[in-house]
Amino acid sequence: MKLKLTLLSLSYIFLSYSQDYKPNNSSVKSKNTNFTAIINAKIYVSDNKVIENGSLLIQDGVIIKSGKNIKIPKNCIVIDASNKYIYPSFIDVFSDFGMKKINRLSSSSRSPQYEPTREGYYWNDHIRPEQNALDYFEFDKKKAEELLNIGFGIVNTHLNDGIVRGSGSLIALSLKGTNSERIISKKSGQYLSFERSIQSNQAYPTSIMGSMALLRQLYHDALWYKKGKIKNTDLAIEAFNTNADLTQIISAGSRDNAVRADKIGDQFNIQYVILGGGDEFEHVKTIKNSNATFIIPINFPKPYDVENRFLADKLELESMREWNQRPTNPSVLSSNNVPFALTTYKSKSTKEFKSNLLKAIKHGLKKSDAIRALTTIPAEILKNNKIGNLKMEVMQISLYHPRITLNLIQK
Repeated sequence: MKLKLTLLSLSYIFLSYSQDYKPNNSSVKSKNTNFTAIINAKIYVSDNKVIENGSLLIQDGVIIKSGKNIKIPKNCIVIDASNKYIYPSFIDVFSDFGMKKINRLSSSSRSPQYEPTREGYYWNDHIRPEQNALDYFEFDKKKAEELLNIGFGIVNTHLNDGIVRGSGSLIALSLKGTNSERIISKKSGQYLSFERSIQSNQAYPTSIMGSMALLRQLYHDALWYKKGKIKNTDLAIEAFNTNADLTQIISAGSRDNAVRADKIGDQFNIQYVILGGGDEFEHVKTIKNSNATFIIPINFPKPYDVENRFLADKLELESMREWNQRPTNPSVLSSNNVPFALTTYKSKSTKEFKSNLLKAIKHGLKKSDAIRALTTIPAEILKNNKIGNLKMEVMQISLYHPRITLNLIQK
């Protein structure tokens, strides 16, 4: 049986409803009040609401009607989407799209560096909550086109560096317009990890245990600072406390680190959203007990060359089991009611992400759960009800160039 999930990519053409972050006269435009109707499509309003042979009526970038047999106004642009599917645009909640490359800091000293190099900031240079994604952002048209071709229209991008990495920004992948028009949210989440910053040679921490201890110390110091018990100004702690109301996303990278991260969150009454490692299926009950929402990469292991006798003799059974079972990870999480979003993070290319998504569906992930993991749950993580669905009057879109991507998922 062959199943086509065709996508009318409305979202890549999102028009942001944010303010300009820089003066830009090109943003002053007259409104286009013409109607556009997309008819005869199977419309996924959300992951659990579908309209057969439905229509969308759009005016001034806003969906104003959806349903069957809606009245089409005069002088309306009509797009016939027969035998096509319309989905909300996919959202990648853990991305470094458009981030400028940060060079590793070189050191000519042979002795370890113990002191920080920045004045007015936290005593450890690997804590960098003052970083904001927009300060490092450059729109990457080529990468945007690649993401659009597999259905992504929105990315939550951040600077992937440091134990506390600062705030991310929610960006629409519109190929036309300016950055000020692409920004949906300037600050859409605070990112953390157990990994040191490449912008510092400060020796501590040297292990995951040290990173955990440093994070715990930071939370204690931030609370102390908030109570006014620290008289000196600390720009890093101030930024950290300011970002406390944002979604807290921590890069764990494995099931064991996910548990470690969750314990830190529990200690300070914080429910992290956790970037997993794809191995959660091995201890799914422990993962479920964390009550966390996960972000799951789908970079499955490549097949081993077992025809090579030399390599086959060295190949361990554990590695073969991992290769065999990792594609079941999304399905196992879904069947155990662990909420998760899917991300292109760790995928070598958008082509690989697409093929691995198909593989996950082949290994038990339901189509509806895949859609939910790419639309509804990312929107919930970001606390934004204007994305991840096609409900009326909540999604702003710009029909610069409606495009159809065929055969997004085949089975």
